[in-house]
Amino acid sequence: MGIQVRLEPKSKAEFISAIQKFAARSKQTLRDATLEQAALACQDAAKFTPPLAKGGGNGLSPAAKKAGEKAIDRDVGKVIAPLTGGTRKTQQARFIKRLGSLALNDNASLFWKVAAKGSSVLNGNPFLSRVLSDRYKGFGTVWGFKKLRNYFNRIGTKVSGELNQSYLQDVSQINNVYRPIYRKTGGRLWKNGRNVSGINSMIKYVAENKEDIAAYVAQRQESVGAIKSGWAMALKSLPKPMISGVAKDYGVELLKTAWITKHSSVHGMSQTAFGQNSNNVVVTNMNGNINGIADQAGVIGLVYANRIKQMPARVRFLVQQDINKFNKK
Repeated sequence: MGIQVRLEPKSKAEFISAIQKFAARSKQTLRDATLEQAALACQDAAKFTPPLAKGGGNGLSPAAKKAGEKAIDRDVGKVIAPLTGGTRKTQQARFIKRLGSLALNDNASLFWKVAAKGSSVLNGNPFLSRVLSDRYKGFGTVWGFKKLRNYFNRIGTKVSGELNQSYLQDVSQINNVYRPIYRKTGGRLWKNGRNVSGINSMIKYVAENKEDIAAYVAQRQESVGAIKSGWAMALKSLPKPMISGVAKDYGVELLKTAWITKHSSVHGMSQTAFGQNSNNVVVTNMNGNINGIADQAGVIGLVYANRIKQMPARVRFLVQQDINKFNKK
């Protein structure tokens, strides 16, 4: 979903008056003053688009990038857990269910691989902790597997089997179960302080190897900053304002933020129309409001408020420069 920043307030006349005063006092043409503010609006929009640093801080900072990465780690963890994850009680329940499923399906080779990882987890079960120890003479043998299969048959499939539960074997399988839930929740598995994924701790999907979860999280974390990058592309597409006959760069803080500008999949653009009586600039980020993140963060209002605030500050800075030059004479 695209989002546009139009440099016009609720009262167009009010804005025209503001930008005219800014242009005159900053010694710029109306065209160049408008382009300067459009460039800075792109930078503001990237700053105010999530992820943001804790407390709503600078969205171009390393802390904002880290916040985005943590959010991905947290969201994946709401849906998928490692076989060895959670409390000791949860780990034991998962191991018993997993081993029971493998035993009842006669999958001896994978049964022993899983058993080798989890013998210490099952210390609360005297029988299993003993026979699943690699020091047990029946470990890895045909007759040892039969003995354990009989054990799981006795305690029942309800406790030990859960034959329909998926145990994920690699990163692609993790993606196959996570992506539909991600889409269903609009990419926001954690809203207003609560888990909305529909997956609680006891029905999470279980990954056989925690390393696969880490690899999947790292893969998804590469996308942090992609949505903001549309603003960088829009900024690059703008004509540069001319100050005293020299083309000037504005929004350079955004353009120097590598974790944002490395992305090219999100498109941004600008449209400009300048005439004797009007100046119109529209900058657009084609994915800037995906899953409603910009609406929720109030990006447009923040951009507008910041530009109105910063224009007088910019004029004061330029006036102070002139004062300093005069005082040096």
